[in-house]
Amino acid sequence: MVETTTFSLGCFWDPDAHFGILDGVLITRVGYCGGTHPSTPTYKSIGDYTESVQIDFDPKRISFAQLLSYFNQWHIPNTSTTRSQYAAAIFYHNEEQHRQIKEMKIENVRIDAFKKFYEVEEYHQKYNLKRKTMETDIFGKEEDWINKGKEMTTKLNGFLAGYGTIEQFQQWNKRQELTREQQNYIKHKLKQ
Repeated sequence: MVETTTFSLGCFWDPDAHFGILDGVLITRVGYCGGTHPSTPTYKSIGDYTESVQIDFDPKRISFAQLLSYFNQWHIPNTSTTRSQYAAAIFYHNEEQHRQIKEMKIENVRIDAFKKFYEVEEYHQKYNLKRKTMETDIFGKEEDWINKGKEMTTKLNGFLAGYGTIEQFQQWNKRQELTREQQNYIKHKLKQ
């Protein structure tokens, strides 16, 4: 069974990579959540929406409470000057998530029921992976990764951002689908 949660922690690129490398996180996607205007937000017309990361996870491998704990470590508390675009927020998808959020007592964070998630324009998805395909030919072209699957690109995006450990990378079951050169590049990135 797969569960979903939606978090906002400032710009969506970093949380996408941070959460993407966690064992039990299956797929991440970035977008907008929690607003009312405009009816369909875009990066150039975000209105009162918040940049967010939506996370599909396997609760047998990582619990919602563990994801909340990571959120609590990584978020920057909202202040009176925080713009809605970059606000810290948790959008709960069910009452059990809401109960756990209240128990954790995270301060200075917007907490709302999830209503709708608008995926951001494609050029923002898996930003770190796309950036590496532009910077080096080791990973080929962006098109080479489209058919690899969302779980593969979710993890790869996080590792290429420098998140995770070499041990996590070694335990990743899809690592064998990478060339030796690609694996060495990621290991070097994780050592920095």
